[in-house]
Amino acid sequence: MDTTLTLYDAPAPNPYVVRLFILERGGLDIDVNSIDIMKLENRRLEYRTKVNPRGELPALRIGNDFTLTEITAICEYLDEVATGGKSLFGETALERAETRMWLRRMDLEIAQPLIAWFRNDPATIDFYKGNRIPCPKARVTQKVMINQFLNLLDDELEGKTYLCGDRFSAADIHFYGLMKQMVEQVAPWVLSPGRLNVEAYWKRMGEREKSKAAVAPFDSRVTLA
Repeated sequence: MDTTLTLYDAPAPNPYVVRLFILERGGLDIDVNSIDIMKLENRRLEYRTKVNPRGELPALRIGNDFTLTEITAICEYLDEVATGGKSLFGETALERAETRMWLRRMDLEIAQPLIAWFRNDPATIDFYKGNRIPCPKARVTQKVMINQFLNLLDDELEGKTYLCGDRFSAADIHFYGLMKQMVEQVAPWVLSPGRLNVEAYWKRMGEREKSKAAVAPFDSRVTLA
């Protein structure tokens, strides 16, 4: 069975999550195809026919017959097929459950609402070119709810280095990866000066070597021991 891996990559938050995971995990050999999202290449018929009918990125082609989408599914698959290294989901049943708990919390409570808050800005209409319909009235409620959960996260990070305590995990990669570009470009209010633990966590994540290296899309191939 052909298990050659091909990643469809782009300079956007979701692909950044997978690039960061690949760099932190290691033990992977992957071909890479870059997709021009500014020209909506991912929404064109060729990409939707040959790669992902939903027109989303990233996507992971496995051999010639199967394409895996959704960043968590892609990261879990890569975690299992990586040669050597240490699992970023966990080495025990409890560690894996804890990782998925925090990944789910951060995705549902903060990351996805922030993405929705951004997409509901009427200024995004020209960028999405009819592929999304903004709802500006929803932004006030979304911003309040995001802030509520950030306040809770600040309490939950007390005395912790990462979401799973001292253990760096896929949950940190997912949360930081989805939020990084949003925080830097459109939502600096996420890092409120009053949320000291969230600020410190964000600084630790940003200072990781792989967090910096993953910013640029991959070249045509990435091979990591």
